[in-house]
Amino acid sequence: MIKNNQRTNPPLSLRSRTSLEKGGFTLIELLVVISIIGILTMISVSSFRNAQIKSRDAQRKSDLDGLSKALMMYYSDKGIFPDDVDFGNTLTGLVDPSNIETVYMRKIPMELKSDWPEYIYEVSVSKKSFNLFADLENKEDNQCVKKGNGSGFWDRDGESYCYGVASPNTVIGTTLP
Repeated sequence: MIKNNQRTNPPLSLRSRTSLEKGGFTLIELLVVISIIGILTMISVSSFRNAQIKSRDAQRKSDLDGLSKALMMYYSDKGIFPDDVDFGNTLTGLVDPSNIETVYMRKIPMELKSDWPEYIYEVSVSKKSFNLFADLENKEDNQCVKKGNGSGFWDRDGESYCYGVASPNTVIGTTLP
């Protein structure tokens, strides 16, 4: 019989469980936590990559839209579009050749991703219309025009482009007069 002051030892199964709880985490608990951290890391890296692609595509669209506006200002002053556009030109940008004080765009943008097709500028023989092209990384973008096989709609200089801007008097990608 057990007296009031006397304690009995807990059963062996209880003793081993309590000693485990005091000693740390089990291997299974650690593996579960590491797996969860790995999954969360993969999701966040994927989201970050998609954000980078969308950011570069937004920059491409902005570059062409800004250049288009500068070309329209040039046309408004000169009555023609320039023969050529030097993408990435930071020295002079887009200026009036007869009056270098007139600057239409300080820095002509360029494609920043080295393994991606460069921007394309096409001007008509009459210099009354132009096309600008860039290729977007996100082919699911609603402004990315594609052929049935998923490649860009306009083929220029051996590259396929899916985004374009044209002068108001022409349709993007048509052969310029």
